[in-house]
Amino acid sequence: MKLSELPAAIAGVSAQLTKAQDEILAKIAAMEDALIDVELPEEAIVAINALRTDAQALDDIVPDAIPTE
Repeated sequence: MKLSELPAAIAGVSAQLTKAQDEILAKIAAMEDALIDVELPEEAIVAINALRTDAQALDDIVPDAIPTE
């Protein structure tokens, strides 16, 4: 890979991570919506927490920018 190809490669990986994050968050939201007034069994709680962990892991790959003042 050449340096000139790096921006496109980074953009591709970034798009893939964003897509994965969106899919995970959509699954979490769908599960929460479907079960809004239902007492959750332990397996469902574990599944939702696992999805949240996966979403956070994706988010943590690139640290959030620290605002400069």
